[in-house]
Amino acid sequence: MAKVLGILGSARKDGYTIKVLKKALEGAASVSGVEIELVHLLNYDFGPCKSCYECIRRDEHRCILHDDMGGNGKLWKKIEGANGFIIASPVHFWTADALTHLFIERLYPFVWSGELRGIPVMTIAVASNQGFQMVANRMLCEWAFTLGMKYIGGLPVHAAYIDEALLEAKYLG
Repeated sequence: MAKVLGILGSARKDGYTIKVLKKALEGAASVSGVEIELVHLLNYDFGPCKSCYECIRRDEHRCILHDDMGGNGKLWKKIEGANGFIIASPVHFWTADALTHLFIERLYPFVWSGELRGIPVMTIAVASNQGFQMVANRMLCEWAFTLGMKYIGGLPVHAAYIDEALLEAKYLG
């Protein structure tokens, strides 16, 4: 069975971003043989990359930090077991929020291991200012390309058009 992780970067537990992400996951779950899981980054303990580059020096290309994104951490194991991702972030200052930035920064060892190459990813960026969501979504797309992932689409969402976004999210998911 294929596993799709919905990664939520928002600090809010019931905001626009999680609503759109849940619709996208609902769409993914409608495909036969697909299991979904919502991962709220706020529920995990991990800090920033320390730039020690041990993930490059070691053959297994794992992060050596002892937290949920370290090489044997809870979140790391979920990432390794996934066959697809939907990454959703609110937009702050024209980009993904700090929690999403932190998460993607910690994916650096996967650049070297290649474990995420070819894995499908969809991105969602939700903003309340016109245009910011497009800039943030492009950045999420660029991160996916850096990791060698297969970018299957993005959904830049303006909060004023949430109803339309929910329909599109289910379709894209």
